[in-house]
Amino acid sequence: MTCKTLASAVFLTLLGLGANAEDKSEEKLWFDTYDARERYFESTVGPLPKDIIKMRSMAGVWPGGGLYVIPAPKVGANLAVYTTSGLTNADMPTDVRMVGFKLDSDKKQVAGRLKKKTRARQPPGAAGYGYELMVVAPKGVDWPLMVLQWAVNQELVNDIGLLDRVEESDGFTVAQIDVDESEPVNILITKALPPLPTGRQLPAGKMEILVATVITPEEMSWSRRNRRDALLQRLKDAGVGQVSKLKRESVVH
Repeated sequence: MTCKTLASAVFLTLLGLGANAEDKSEEKLWFDTYDARERYFESTVGPLPKDIIKMRSMAGVWPGGGLYVIPAPKVGANLAVYTTSGLTNADMPTDVRMVGFKLDSDKKQVAGRLKKKTRARQPPGAAGYGYELMVVAPKGVDWPLMVLQWAVNQELVNDIGLLDRVEESDGFTVAQIDVDESEPVNILITKALPPLPTGRQLPAGKMEILVATVITPEEMSWSRRNRRDALLQRLKDAGVGQVSKLKRESVVH
């Protein structure tokens, strides 16, 4: 089932046959925003896959959201854009969280319930959380999805306010994210630079595009002394840009 089909079923259940004009207006805003974001991704990255990758731990918390893996020949040969899709939905930020979530040995959900929580602060003029997060990496790998899942959990569960953190410090670094590789990775999160999509105005508000780029331990230490935006410039000058590759050489010494 596609994300949009699932979301449609959710809305019909929530609104019911007696939906009033305000409910229908909110539904229209949600779908208009969804469609505008899809068109933007397709025009700047490439055709979207038929299905979206759902996070089972976010069922009911992020019912209209998920992850896409988009082949990205416009960005570079043999590259893909791994991206969230739905942090800018009109029903975000969420006001619920999942508690008691467990998976059995077959990775099927066996327990979990939704609990109300205080809705996180919405950035002024933003659509939802105000951003979608991308990782640009070689095609056919799984670890970028682990980075995105970490970020979604931090935002929807822990209300990290990632966009505010990026804007306040011209970037945000995170150390030791477990991506099921031989060792954890460090990432630099910054606003996207061309030729990547950089964001646009959606019906529900502004959408920024953030990019998580894998960096070396040396680059992590250097950025703390010299600012994150300075590291991004070093990566750009070295031809790495915002493309992530594991175990590459450092651009600082």
